[in-house]
Amino acid sequence: MADNPKKKGRDRDLVSDQEHEVAYLMRTAKVTRQKALQAIREAGSNRDKVMEYLGKQ
Repeated sequence: MADNPKKKGRDRDLVSDQEHEVAYLMRTAKVTRQKALQAIREAGSNRDKVMEYLGKQ
C-alpha cells in the first residue's frame, strides 16, 4: 500500500500470472485458466491489451 492512499500507482494497469489475477481474468472474460495465462503471455502485462486479446479470440 502506498504511503498516500490518494495516489494511484501503475499496478492497476498491470496483470500478472498470480492466482488471484488469473481468477479475475477468468471471471470477467469468461475464459479458461489456460486461455487467461496464454493471453498474459501473448499480450504482455498491460491489462487493457490482455482484455483486448481475449476479446479477439
